[in-house]
Amino acid sequence: MLRKADNSALWAIIASLVLFFIGGLITTVVPPLVDKSWSKPFKNADASKGVTGELKPLNDLEKKGRAIYVREGCWYCHTQQIRTILADTKRYGWKGVDAPISTPDEFVNDDPHMFGTKRTGPDLARIGGKYDEQWHRTHFRNPRELVQGSIMPPYPWIVNDPVEFKAMVAYLQTLGRAKNWRPNNDYEK
Repeated sequence: MLRKADNSALWAIIASLVLFFIGGLITTVVPPLVDKSWSKPFKNADASKGVTGELKPLNDLEKKGRAIYVREGCWYCHTQQIRTILADTKRYGWKGVDAPISTPDEFVNDDPHMFGTKRTGPDLARIGGKYDEQWHRTHFRNPRELVQGSIMPPYPWIVNDPVEFKAMVAYLQTLGRAKNWRPNNDYEK
């Protein structure tokens, strides 16, 4: 059969497709069948350190904030996943502690998933609790005031609508909060 693949384009295409589909099955279908924890919400398992975080469904205010996040297209420029790349874990860490990589069990409540693929802006997977409400207010009003060289446009209409602003901040504060990985847990007050 392999000699036929050497001499015939049809056999080469068939062999390539078979190998492609086998690879697809091994990398996308088999893992969730083998590891059932992916379909359960994340829970911190380190009780010895007093770590008690878990993934909870969004409340109504947070759902409204997520809807605003989608409406304004934030996920076009911001991802919500820490990749296994060392640079990602360092860049999105907190006070010298590397951010943990994202795992499938963190996203079971998301519908639709908004991982994003374009990293024009920073990743927001671990943003919850990093900054207080005033920081977000200034950032939405004029991002360049806080982040020099930022290309993010201002969103004054979100800041000017107290309900929308509260909802957006509430949603952002949920991102990455199930995993208690940061020293001092939250922004310094």
